[in-house]
Amino acid sequence: AATSMGTPGEPGAGDVEALSLRWVFGFNKDIVGGVHSLTDEYRHAIFYVASNNGVIYDTVNKTQKILQGHANEITACCVSEDKRWVVTADAGPDPMLVVWDSFTGLPVKTVNRPAANGVTAMDISADGKHLVTLSRDEGRNDHRDPTGGEADTQVISIWSWMTDAEGPVVSAKVAVGDFQHSVHFALDDPNQLVSNGRKRVVFWTLDEEGLNYYSPPMSQRDFKQVVGDFTVSHLLPGTTRALSATTDGDVILWDQVVLPEVSSTDRRAVKVVKMHPGAALTYIAILDNFIVTAGADGHVRFYDFEFRVVAWFEDLDAGPIVSLSFARGLPGVDYSQATANAGTLKCPDFVVATLNALVISCSASLFDELEESGRRGTLLVQGNDAPVHGLALHPSLPRFAISGTSGTVQLWDYDERRILLMRIFDRLMGSSLAFDAKGKYLAAGFTNGALKVLNGMTLEEVTTFRVSKDIVTKIGFSHDTVYMATADLDKCVAIFKWAPKDDDESKPKEWVFLGKHNAHYRPIADLQFGVGPDGQPELVTIGQDRVLVTYDLGRSSVTGGIVLKASVKFEQVAVPTACMWHSHGGACALDHCVLVATDQFKFRLFDTASNTVRSTLLAPTHGGPLTTLALVPLEPGAPDLGMRYLAYATRGKVAGLVQLPLDGNPQKTMGAICHAGELSAMGVSWDGRWMITAGGPDLCVHMVKIQTEGLVVHDDPDGSAVDPFMALLEGGRGGAFVQEIVDYFYYAQLRSQGEDSKAPRQITGSVPLTELPNLVRALGYYPSERDVEYLVHEASYMQYEETGETVDHIQFDDFIRLYVNHRPVFGVGKEHIEQAFQALGIMGDDGTAEPGAVSREQLLYALENLGEVLSREDLEQCLRALTGKADVDALIPATMGAGEFAENILGFEDATQDDELSGEPSTMAVTTSLH
Repeated sequence: AATSMGTPGEPGAGDVEALSLRWVFGFNKDIVGGVHSLTDEYRHAIFYVASNNGVIYDTVNKTQKILQGHANEITACCVSEDKRWVVTADAGPDPMLVVWDSFTGLPVKTVNRPAANGVTAMDISADGKHLVTLSRDEGRNDHRDPTGGEADTQVISIWSWMTDAEGPVVSAKVAVGDFQHSVHFALDDPNQLVSNGRKRVVFWTLDEEGLNYYSPPMSQRDFKQVVGDFTVSHLLPGTTRALSATTDGDVILWDQVVLPEVSSTDRRAVKVVKMHPGAALTYIAILDNFIVTAGADGHVRFYDFEFRVVAWFEDLDAGPIVSLSFARGLPGVDYSQATANAGTLKCPDFVVATLNALVISCSASLFDELEESGRRGTLLVQGNDAPVHGLALHPSLPRFAISGTSGTVQLWDYDERRILLMRIFDRLMGSSLAFDAKGKYLAAGFTNGALKVLNGMTLEEVTTFRVSKDIVTKIGFSHDTVYMATADLDKCVAIFKWAPKDDDESKPKEWVFLGKHNAHYRPIADLQFGVGPDGQPELVTIGQDRVLVTYDLGRSSVTGGIVLKASVKFEQVAVPTACMWHSHGGACALDHCVLVATDQFKFRLFDTASNTVRSTLLAPTHGGPLTTLALVPLEPGAPDLGMRYLAYATRGKVAGLVQLPLDGNPQKTMGAICHAGELSAMGVSWDGRWMITAGGPDLCVHMVKIQTEGLVVHDDPDGSAVDPFMALLEGGRGGAFVQEIVDYFYYAQLRSQGEDSKAPRQITGSVPLTELPNLVRALGYYPSERDVEYLVHEASYMQYEETGETVDHIQFDDFIRLYVNHRPVFGVGKEHIEQAFQALGIMGDDGTAEPGAVSREQLLYALENLGEVLSREDLEQCLRALTGKADVDALIPATMGAGEFAENILGFEDATQDDELSGEPSTMAVTTSLH
């Protein structure tokens, strides 16, 4: 399984981590209260949430301390009043709550599964000893909440985290019919709390009996006006009052009242105060006797407890505010009193975070600035205000460019960790980016099909094309910057050439559109340029239609259009997901081929000269199918010792490395959790030192250090090269399954010499390649005829690198490697059979078959006419081997469902209950294959 980079309390494997996160660009701008000041008299720092990490940023030294360990996106955080403790919690599978020491960056307490689906809001008491969490309501699952109820019941829990207790001190269901999204302790009493959802406010009291609550009713008739949804609530220290902010910019004041029908300790709404007219009031902080408000209007205001305005900051111009946090105050100083004494605002410095993905530092002195520009504060962090989908790394400088749905293209210097340039394209949303090989041009694709070629240094526009009808998903340049190509969601490939217009040599060169070709009938998965043996550019695309297309660039022209060299459907079941040109040896000694990754966790080495698959290898299985492949360049000046590395990314959370040459050895791969969710793009720096990843919806770009020495696999002098493959077999080298393989391997040798032969037997340790299909079928792997061709073809070349000749026999160790690389990673499950029957039913629905079932005529037509066809004689032979009978009409009823087919024909037991029909051999399978 993939590992998180820096799991709490667990050192990385070995002395060197192959991938280690060193810097985070961006943060989660949408978490209310997700940015906190850690500044005190000893340091100037802030804390913020970035994807599945916490970041402590030293604003003076410009350094980051990254708190790693969460596998899911962090959804809530809080900081103790003394700035010592930072607490983070996430939501998703196997959620976690972690208490960190903000000075060391190390975890001091980890709570696994604080709630079934994670935490949506939390707070820490003023004394730092207690935590309160509100569980996230994500619907039912198999896990229970701390109270023993179902997981879809929201739960509030109090934790005494400094003790050794593993669970909460107390938990209670939130039974008010309104999902609560905010909770806070009273600053002067950790036994008093307040929470709120959109429509209800709940007051909680912790006593010896547990958590008691009261949720006062309120309607717009109470104040003769519409009351907006609640955003945040606080208890005012030293009083019986509380306040709740609303999306209308109002504050609802709650206080205890003396009425016969109301308990003397219960609060009810007594007043509505307009605080931020015309804008939502999004955040409230309490500083001594100040109520500090922040709103969607971007304003910060200071009020006293009587709601009289004391100071205001209305020129920050940073966007709607979602977080506000003060530095630690000086001991013994009451800032409300100090303000009254000085006649001007006195308060600690504070930071605000906005929905524009900006973190601004402010001081009390800003209030007295006369010039508007002097009242804007200081920018500390600039993040991404929209998902990042386009990412490109400069080919010779420490720079990367990003684009996304905000319509901006940003150019960053990752050595200096600063933004260099930004271009805003109105009414456009970025989808893809690519630098040319010299860094002169940066091509930007957009969701409306537009393509803009920009100057790679200045981002000035060079030219614009609008030849695509849909999202531009892929962009590539040839190595000599003569050609540029794009793929779009309309399944078209467009090709451009740096040449004189109209082929008139008297005209200056420019980017000329040659044409486009609808080469695929399903979405294009990848597009890659390469260099042919003759030094000329080559272009290849792969699609979800399982087709690989090579393009004849030399013959393509404006007048003649795009010319194809070949279009080959090389897969039958697996769907290609990524590709790259590969020239680093490995299986079959191919020096120039296309490496294709599929959704079945396989690598295919495709020879464009013969248009066939030459090798099949096991790919990394961490985090889902591979979506991006890139060769890690050698560091400048480093000797080429023949050991190179392949970087990959998955659509899920994981990116990793593979040691070349490829051979399917899982010990030569690693994967690390780089983001909390979707990994939208990945690239490798020109010097091979950095991997840059974009997290799409998490708004973050990660800078990951590559240290290939952390992945180097050395040969075990006491072991065998086949040991890693043996370890993947059920039971390992000494297991019963391996012994079965040995038995069948010997039996295949006997069969090749004739089972009835009376001549002396010769055990040569190898079997003819003609026995391979029967041998793998005996072991539970049932390849198609196309896959058998690939299997035998690869086996014939397994010694080619050493001898320069093909072979017609295979040794046992070579067979083990071949079998492990070719067999499916996952067995055939009942859902696969059901999907096949569903497809057959939809394809030929004649109105007679029930849903999920097919008629006898449909099934026979498919078997005898579609795909790799079976003649009626072959079909009867298969049925006889499977069931002992060959009567098609008797064995196949008028209509047949997937479960009935699996049990009655294939011979699987209880197919309706087994989650997976694994590929393990059975007596029936062995008998069928070998006799």
